[in-house]
Amino acid sequence: MSLAYTLTIDHADVLAGLRRMRQVGEDLRPVLSDIGSELEGSTVKRFVTNVAPDGTPWKASLRAEKTGTPTLVLSAHLRDSIHHLVEANAVEVGSNLIYAKVHQTGAVISAHGEALAFTLYGGQFVTVRSVTLPKREYLGMSVNDNQAVVEIVGDHWARAAVGGA
Repeated sequence: MSLAYTLTIDHADVLAGLRRMRQVGEDLRPVLSDIGSELEGSTVKRFVTNVAPDGTPWKASLRAEKTGTPTLVLSAHLRDSIHHLVEANAVEVGSNLIYAKVHQTGAVISAHGEALAFTLYGGQFVTVRSVTLPKREYLGMSVNDNQAVVEIVGDHWARAAVGGA
């Protein structure tokens, strides 16, 4: 003897849900916009935590060590320049500031003439042949960012399946 259970589905609703799900896949811009907003926000938070996407703490600047304040936020120009740009099949998160890459990747700045001259935090004037800026990664995907992206995609598909936008 076998047992069977019959489930009747309103085919029109199922097909409508599948069509909406297909539309989500055909126009990714709303999904990518939500992903971009999420990643932009998590990137900006790194300027408070001073921790790279992989969990590595940033090397504190001299000013940050002396004042106990976060690194890279004296003027907040870099932090405030973080934005996202949505394209048809991609989202880009970053900054258009000329010095953004130097902080992301680190750099050695060498004098082309005799020396580099500048004033340190606290007013001390120095001259040196080169300065090494440590890498302080603020762009990238953390474990939490990856999870958030999966959830955003799932939310869009789930809303489409049941009739939401």
